[in-house]
Order: sequence, then structure tokens, then C-alpha cells
Amino acid sequence: MKNKKILIIIGVIVIILLSILYLLFLNKESDAIKFKKEYESLNNTTRDSDGAKYNNISIDKSNPIKYVDTKGTLDVLESDKAILYIGANWCPWCRSAVPVLFEVAKKYNIKTIYYLNLDDEKSSFEIKDGKLIKTVNGTDGYYKLLDKLDDLLRDYKLTDENNIEYDTKEKRIYMPYVLGIKKGRVVSSHVGTITLNENQTKYSELTTTQHDELFDIYSELFDIVYGNKTGTCNTLEECN
Repeated sequence: MKNKKILIIIGVIVIILLSILYLLFLNKESDAIKFKKEYESLNNTTRDSDGAKYNNISIDKSNPIKYVDTKGTLDVLESDKAILYIGANWCPWCRSAVPVLFEVAKKYNIKTIYYLNLDDEKSSFEIKDGKLIKTVNGTDGYYKLLDKLDDLLRDYKLTDENNIEYDTKEKRIYMPYVLGIKKGRVVSSHVGTITLNENQTKYSELTTTQHDELFDIYSELFDIVYGNKTGTCNTLEECN
């Protein structure tokens, strides 16, 4: 009888633990929903740095985003086949690029796009009293990523109000940056979006022509990774 009571108690405890784990699973926010909330949260808001109104975007709740940090990104860069998007929700160009990127992913039936936001990992600089000052040191993972992508990145230089240029002696990952990886190599990439017209700003909605042009660029990038098209991407000039 005593053993039976113990078994009943153990059974109840197991059921309770399984119920808790199930509830935690149900409440766990998927990366797709997290990304949707992150990017749509800036709709109808104003950017503090310049007072401009953010462009509104709508993100599908079943989007293909999977979050990675710099360590995870280094693993992605060793993948057999993968698409990596580096960006941020406050970046106007990123907000224009993401809907087009997702259209192309749907065209190729790609279920996963890895997403890296460097906001909490990258270095920062400012010019003060004619001197270049590093205000934030990048993480170890950030500098490993810069080393990994060194040949594909631009030098990071700042210009003050007198048009004097300062060299940070670092490379920089500019956004949005979409990379195609195949057999552990970056075989295709695209930085930025499309050249703007004279009457447009970085916050402007893309025209139909610009949308189609970016769609074709991303389609070629995906085709090099998942299709039959070949490409070379050993230097910045070859990749963009």
C-alpha cells in the first residue's frame, strides 16, 4: 500500500512537471513572431536621431527568420547552404529590404533566413574636439566576424562637420547586408537596397521599379545558393 501511494505521488509530480513544460512551450514566442513585433513596433513612430517618420511595414507571422548572435553567425558561415541577413529594425533601408527579401524566400520555398542584429555587439566611435574616440568596444564575437568577412567589408571612416576624415582602422558591416553561403563560403551578397530617386529619402517606400530591381538582385543571390547559377564572392567588388 505504501509503495502504491509513493507511485501515485510520483505520477502526480510527473504530470505537474509535464504540464508546466507544456505551458512554457506554448508561451515561448517564436523567432518569426518576435521579428514581426520588433519591426512593426516602429510603424507610425518618429526616429529620435533625425526626427523622420519611419516607413511602415507589415511582416507575415510565418516569416522565415531565425535569430543568431555573432557566434551563431560564424557557424552559419560554415553551412552547406544558408541565407544570412544582417540588419536592425531602426534601419530605414532594412525596413525597405525585408519585405522584398521574404518575397524571394517564398519564391524559392526557403524556410529559414538567419538574422543577426549587431546593436549590442558592434564597436562605436565619435569625433570629439578633433579626435577620434572609441566609445564602445565590440564583443570578441564581433571582431571574429569582422576577421571572417574582412575581404568583403569596407573600411570604416568618419567625417566631421569640417569634412575632415578619420580612419577607425576597423572594417564595418553596413546594413542591410544579405549573404548567400554555400559549402562554407560566401558566394553571393548584397549591401543596401537600390539607388534612390532625387525626390526620395532613405525612409521613402520603394517604387514598383525599385522593388522589382531589388527582387531580381535577391533572386540572383538565392539562385547562386539554391539554384544552378554560379557566382564568385572573394572580394567586395565581386560580391556587390
